Order: sequence, then C-alpha cells, then structure tokens
Amino acid sequence: MAEGFNPFATGSLYDQHAARWQLEQDVAEPTLDTLADGRHLPRFSAQEHASDYAYRKSMSAFLDMCPDAVGIRIDNIFRVPPQRQVGAGKYRAAIEQLIHDADGGGTSLDAFMRRALWKRLVTGCDIVAQVTAAPDGAMIDTEADVRAAGLRPYFMQFSPLSRYDWATDGEGNFLWVRYCLGEQPQPDEAGATKSPVTEFLVLTRREWRRHRAIWSESSDLESVKVETTSGPHGFGKVPVVKFYCSESNKPGQAGVPLSLLTRPAVVAKLALNVKSQADADLIAAVPRWMFSGDGELPDTFGPGTLWHTRSPDGRLMVVQGDVGHIVEKRQWFSLYLLEILRLLKFRGGMADLEGSQGSGVKLALEMTDLQNELRSTAAEMEAAELEMMRTAVCLYTGDSIAPHEADEALGYEVHYTRDFVLEPVADMLRSIQVLLRGCGEVAGQVPELVREMTRQLATQLVRPGSPTGRRIAEEIDAADFRAARAAAPGRPAGKQRRN
Repeated sequence: MAEGFNPFATGSLYDQHAARWQLEQDVAEPTLDTLADGRHLPRFSAQEHASDYAYRKSMSAFLDMCPDAVGIRIDNIFRVPPQRQVGAGKYRAAIEQLIHDADGGGTSLDAFMRRALWKRLVTGCDIVAQVTAAPDGAMIDTEADVRAAGLRPYFMQFSPLSRYDWATDGEGNFLWVRYCLGEQPQPDEAGATKSPVTEFLVLTRREWRRHRAIWSESSDLESVKVETTSGPHGFGKVPVVKFYCSESNKPGQAGVPLSLLTRPAVVAKLALNVKSQADADLIAAVPRWMFSGDGELPDTFGPGTLWHTRSPDGRLMVVQGDVGHIVEKRQWFSLYLLEILRLLKFRGGMADLEGSQGSGVKLALEMTDLQNELRSTAAEMEAAELEMMRTAVCLYTGDSIAPHEADEALGYEVHYTRDFVLEPVADMLRSIQVLLRGCGEVAGQVPELVREMTRQLATQLVRPGSPTGRRIAEEIDAADFRAARAAAPGRPAGKQRRN
C-alpha cells in the first residue's frame, strides 16, 4: 500500500473534530476505560510525579447529568412504540421487510431508530441505505429472481468517528463519503490465525466501493494489501440520511454534526479537572504532626498515645495548609454543574440545584423548552424515517421518487408520541390541588383545563394506547368537569365561602 490508495487516511475535518466527538461519546458513556488512560485529565505539568498523577486518575469521575439527559430524551420518545402504517402498493413488501428487519441482521426498526437517536443526541448519526449484492453470475430479471437471490434493502448507521473523510458541494450535500467498518471478526475462534481484515465503505453519487485492507503478520501499514470491489447505484445522490441535532454553519464545515452534548461535554471536562485539582489539594491540606526539639516521634501511634521528651524546648504542633482555594474550586465545580443543567434544559438560567419553594406548581425541569425540544425530535424522527424509506426504495427498485412526493408515493406514515413524562406524578397532583383549591371558581368555568390536566396525569400513570389507557381516556372525555368548583378538595359541595 506504500504507493497505492490508503483507506486509513483521515480528512482535515475529521482530524479537527475527532477529539470533540470522542469527548461527547465518553461523557455520554463514562465507563472506567474512558478515565483510566487520562485522555481527558492532563497532567498538571511535566514535573507532576507519576504516582500523584496515577492517584488523580484513579479518583476521577464524571459527575454531570449528560448520560441522564440522553436517557431521559430517548425513554420519552420511545415511551410509546411508534405507530406505522403502510398502504397497499408496489413498495409495501420492501417497506414492511425494513420495519421488521432494518439492518438485515434481525433488528427491528424500533430498535434501530433507538440506537440512531442515541448517536444523534451524542455525536450525530449518518444513516446509510444499501442493497444486498447479487451472487456472482446471478441473472436478475424478475421479482422472483430478486427473492431467489436474497436481494433486499437494509440500513446501516455510523457516528462521525467512523466517517474518515468526505466532500460536499456548495449546498452542503455529500459528494462522497468513506466509512470505516472496523476490523471484521473471525467467523469462528478456530480461524483466529487468519490475517485481520479492516473494511471500508465508500459511497458516491453514482456508485459504492468496498475496500478490504488485509494486514500481514508484521502489522505494518506499509505491507497492508487493499482489495476493492465496486458497483453502480442509480439513486443520483449519496444514499446517506443526515440525522443530526444540527449541522455546523461555519464556512468549510459542511457535514460536521453538532449534538445535544457539544457544549455540555466541554463544561463536563472542565468540571472533571476542577474536581481532580481539588482532590489533590485536599491530600496536601491533610493535618500533619510536627515536632521540634531533641528526639523524634515514634514510628507508630494511636488514640490515647502519650509522648514524652526530655528536652524542655520540645514542641508538638499540628500543621495544616490553607483550604480557601479548595472552597473556591468547589464553588467553580458547582457553577459548572449548574451550567450543564441549564444547557441540558434541566434548569432555567442559573437556578440553584435544590430549586425554590414556591406555589407548588414550579417544576424541577424547565418543561416548556424540553417539551418543545422533544416534540421537535419526534417530528425529525418521522421525517428521517420517511427519507430513509424513500432512499432505500429508490435504491432497491431503481424508481425515482421526489422528496416532497415520498409520503404519497410510498404510502408510508409513522407517528412518534408527543405525550412525555417530565413532571413527577406527585408534583402534578399538587398542581391539580392548587388549581382546585385556590382557583376553584375559575376551574369550574374552564372545565377543559381540568380535563387536560387530568389527561396529562393519566398518561404518566398508564401507558397511552394500552387497553387500560384507552378506557381511562374514554372516561376522561365523557366526564363532566364543570362540577370542579363544587367538588374542590377541602370545600363541602353546595356551601358558599364566607368573606
């Protein structure tokens, strides 16, 4: 490979952003291996002793809410399984196959999209549509030939850490991309002596290419042999669906995804290092005994130990370093955690961690912003699925379907829930009590407000769409909430309040 194409080469944009994407991934999944090598915890200086640095690494920990923020969003989006409908038509069989087996390996579309959403929130996600290759020499003329050859569309998904290089046009659309598929596993442990193979997938507007980099026993990059297979596709664009929270608008940064954790991850790294500095300072500030005069302290001592010295000048003192700077670092650490909560829409402004005691209707989450984000995410999930199906069907059939005609042409509809559980049930019950007790007369005049609050409470107690959930929904719709004033808690029905 010394004079040939090197599929391991990464582009300038990848080199610029790979460390950030790795940080976002590590913050979202902070396992011990992400801390053990100190990749996010640099030495204080070259003079820091190896044992001190090893201690700081062993005590390091991400204490932010980034994993919880990702999990809360995914759990709410998939709280109710997405509802999909496929109309009768020429594409129905292919679409239904993708719903039941999205990646050709038995993964349902629900499970596939759940993994894709995790990548979207953490680093961004590229969803690639492909069609299985026909066996060598196979003649494909009819639908029966297609079924006999096992041809079918399928999806793949990649984080930007797997996209080694790419190019875009002036509108930010991919001209070509190259993904690293990683080292291919041996089919059986008995074949572990075979040469390792790393595979790459290249997609252009007209064709696909697969590079197989076969390693020699020397594991020297110069001795790697690259084998390439390729084939055309008639889609007319790179079959990649960008599934990002947002995309960079900076000049020359097309194709660079930005995620939910892009900003919080940087602050989480700052908090990690401030905590580590405070840990080291605490060790240095531990009180120590100091003895002056003739003689020396014993090697061991315990509670109730008495020391005696013959020297009249002997003094035993406790020496402790200043802790003011440790308190300062603790304050900075709290500030960083609060900023992370704000960026993740868990608190508004720079609110304190405990929250304020107020009317009883103040929520622990800034629900408006977070609910709006989740509704937007649900809509983007639906749009992404429709574009995925359009791309896969066009690749599979060779038909041309315009994006604005996709829903009608494919007969495909998908709906993600907009009912999210963000408020603890106890808080919602208190909110309803406040409304009925303090605003009973108003509640009686706007029964639909009470109905909606009751409906929201029911969605948190029972899964919407379940048999019980449907029965409760019917009862809520049929209930008469105009009696709210008379039935307000703490106030007997039929009695008037005295001034």
